[in-house]
Amino acid sequence: MRYFLGFLAAIGLIVLVFILVLRGFSGGKQPANKAVLTDYASTETVMQLTLDGPVNADQNHERVRISVGRTINTIEIMKGYENKVVDSRIYPNNEEAYGNFLRSLQLLGYTKGNADPKLADERGVCPLAQRYVYEIVSGDATVQRFWNGSCGGGTFGGNANNVRALFKQQIPDYSQLTRKLSVN
Repeated sequence: MRYFLGFLAAIGLIVLVFILVLRGFSGGKQPANKAVLTDYASTETVMQLTLDGPVNADQNHERVRISVGRTINTIEIMKGYENKVVDSRIYPNNEEAYGNFLRSLQLLGYTKGNADPKLADERGVCPLAQRYVYEIVSGDATVQRFWNGSCGGGTFGGNANNVRALFKQQIPDYSQLTRKLSVN
C-alpha cells in the first residue's frame, strides 16, 4: 500500500511539473481577447469609442466620445486637450438592444488586441490624422482599452471600420451633430 501511494504521488508530481513547464512556454498569460461581451448585457458596463482629431492647437482640437450602455447611449463633443464638453446628447437604450450591440461587437473582434503596456499610449501617433480609442468601462475602471489610427498602427485587432460604423449607428442624429467637425 505504501508503494502504491508513493507511486500515485510520483505520478501527481510529474503531471504538476508537466503543467508548469507548458504554462512557462506560453508565458502564463491569458490573451486579452477572452472577454465575452454579452456577459455585460445586464450590467452598468459601457462600451466607448473616442474619435480624436489631429494634433493641433488646443483651441482647434476636437474629440467625440460615444458611450453605449444598457439604459442610455451618449455622445459628447469635446474641444481642446482638456476635453471640455461643448455638446452632449443622451438617448434611451434597453437591455435587448444592448445585448444585440454587444454580440455585434464581439463578432467584429472588439475584444481582440495587443495588451502590451508599451503600446498603450496613442498620443502623438498619426499626428495629422485621427486616432480611435475602443474601451470597456465599468464604473470608474477601464476593463479594456485598445486604439488605432487612421494612418495605421495601434493595438486594436478587430474590424475597426465596422466597429466605428456600428457605434455611430447608435446615435440617431450622429451625422447632424458632427457635420461641422474635423473628427468624424
